[in-house]
Amino acid sequence: MLDGLQLACAPGEVYAVLGENGAGKSTLLRVLCGMLEPERGTVLIQGHELTGGGVAARRHLGYVPDGTESLPDLSLREFVALVRSLKQLPVDAAAELELASRRERLGLEQAWHQRLATLSFGQRKRACLLAALLGDPWLLILDEPSNGLDPSGVAKVLELIAERQARDQATLLATNDLAFTRQLAAALGSALHCQRLRDGQLLLESHRITER
Repeated sequence: MLDGLQLACAPGEVYAVLGENGAGKSTLLRVLCGMLEPERGTVLIQGHELTGGGVAARRHLGYVPDGTESLPDLSLREFVALVRSLKQLPVDAAAELELASRRERLGLEQAWHQRLATLSFGQRKRACLLAALLGDPWLLILDEPSNGLDPSGVAKVLELIAERQARDQATLLATNDLAFTRQLAAALGSALHCQRLRDGQLLLESHRITER
C-alpha cells in the first residue's frame, strides 16, 4: 500500500494528502499516528520516536479518524478522560478551562454526559476533534475532516486549522474533497501545500491549491 514514503511537516504548515478512495490515505495516517506499525522506517514527532508507542511523541499528536465507531459505550466525558490518561496529560484548572471553552466552541455542551453511540455522526466527529486537541498538540492529523459535518461544523474546523497555523503548529490532513481544500486555502489566506498519494507514492501536485 505504501512504498518508501518520506514526509515532513514544518512548523505552521498545513499539509494535504489528496487521493481517491482506496489510495491508501487512511493507512498512511494510521502509520503516522501510531495505530499501525510500519514494516520499515520511523515516525518522529518533535524529535520523539512514535514507533513502539512512545508517550513523549503522543503528547505532541492529535488524531481524528474518518470513522467514529470505536468505544460506543463510553460517554463523551469518559472518552475525553481516557485520552487524557493515555497521553498522561495534567488535569488542572487551566486544562479544565481550556476543555470547557473548546467543548462550547464545538457545540458539545449538551452531549457531555451522553454515550458516543447516541450521538449523530457529525457530533461524534466533533467529539473526536475535541479529544484530539487535548494538550494542544503540535501536530494534528485529520482523516477526511469535512466528512459528516454540516457547513457550521466545517467552518469550525477551518477556523481551528487557521489558528493553529498562526501559532506555528502543524496540521496534516487527508481528503478527496477538493471543495474543502479550496475552502481551507481561503481560510489560510494562502496556497495550500498538497501532494497526491498514488501507487504507494506521494506525488507533488502540478500547482498548489489556492482559494480561487
